[in-house]
Amino acid sequence: MRGDLGRTDASVDRSAVPFVWLLAATLLTVASVVQKLPCLRKVDTDVLATAQCYSDVPLFYVGRGLAADFGWLGHLNPGFRDLEYPPLINLFIEASAKLTHLVLGIPARELDERSSMSASELSELPGMAAEERAFFLVTCALLLMAVLATVWIAWRAGWTLGNRVSWLLAAPLIVLTLTMNWDALAVLAAALAIVAWQRHHLAWFAVFVALGTATKLFPLVLLAAGLILVLRTRNVRGLATMSVAFVVTTLACNAPLYLSNARAWGEFWNTNTDRPASFGSGWMALRMVGIPSGADQLSLVLGGGILTAWVVLGVLTWRRLIEPTLAELSFVLLVLFFALGKVYSPQYSLWVILGLLLVTRSRWLVAVVAAAETWHYVATWLYIRGITTPEVGVDKPYWSSIVLRLAAELVAALVVLEHARRRARRDRQDGVLASAPL
Repeated sequence: MRGDLGRTDASVDRSAVPFVWLLAATLLTVASVVQKLPCLRKVDTDVLATAQCYSDVPLFYVGRGLAADFGWLGHLNPGFRDLEYPPLINLFIEASAKLTHLVLGIPARELDERSSMSASELSELPGMAAEERAFFLVTCALLLMAVLATVWIAWRAGWTLGNRVSWLLAAPLIVLTLTMNWDALAVLAAALAIVAWQRHHLAWFAVFVALGTATKLFPLVLLAAGLILVLRTRNVRGLATMSVAFVVTTLACNAPLYLSNARAWGEFWNTNTDRPASFGSGWMALRMVGIPSGADQLSLVLGGGILTAWVVLGVLTWRRLIEPTLAELSFVLLVLFFALGKVYSPQYSLWVILGLLLVTRSRWLVAVVAAAETWHYVATWLYIRGITTPEVGVDKPYWSSIVLRLAAELVAALVVLEHARRRARRDRQDGVLASAPL
């Protein structure tokens, strides 16, 4: 296991690595795109269950009226639901649709005529299936750019992520999840934040975390981990720098959408606040065996649980009972966030497996987590189709897939914490007074 991302594996020929990494990343992305193509325009759950090829991306082109002329920053046409993502993904989706119009050469007059159409009317237009496919491919081409940028950043920073066997074990899961949603954008921001942390640029670290949080909420765990490590060093100036940079960047990312359309800005928060226990969560597993819980209760449990975990990890780090790196702390907090969350969308597995590759080179641990996450992904669609659901009683395969996934993630978090504990004990025995791992 390795937690020090800043070191380069001396056994690796660094001159050849970037091309291998970039080629591998391209092949994985292309494979993910091809794997999703059978499900474009498919609402038949038989196809979703057998091909396992669902993606959120193509549904937005017609489903949110993006096939017509629309206004930037949340001004979709009447009758269409606002985009339920943080502001930067909303902007990315809008830009992808506009670029699709440009690539296909759709006349402005035709786009304007479509503005008064409903989703069903848009869907029935001649050639709309090809337009949806083009929107998906344009989006995936942009996501590929984000993936390649992430790989290049990782190479330039000298990271050694897992090993060949680990990547072979993780590859199927990456193919299934990479183009299911827009998470690759937030992964890029998270990578930039970690590099800034390595180079002691706390302001830029906070800026990139804020950019990632304005894309997906998960990069916020990096800020939580960074605060623990900076607080331990009593670096008041660094703490103030991080806080100001994060707040200013967050305001800059959110203000345009909020000022343009406050309702559209609030859609993300309303969706997540009102959402009940749903697919993949531990709460759904409890509900399946007769233990219900309300949406408001779960929001309080999630907030309170993450805050408690942050305080406990902070105390352990402050007292030097554990000596974690930023990546290790972030991974543990991410796992706890997913364990307490109201929903576990299948693409969340991408964060777990990439986070694990950041903090360990243990093949058995990667194998266990990748297997559990992949089985959960497959079982989700079998459950939605009803293939594994008995006429009476609990869908045991799906229920067990949730339990196995949670168990694998928690085992991984415990292994990472144990590594940090051993590092702290070793430092005490050697008489080393370690500072926050930057």
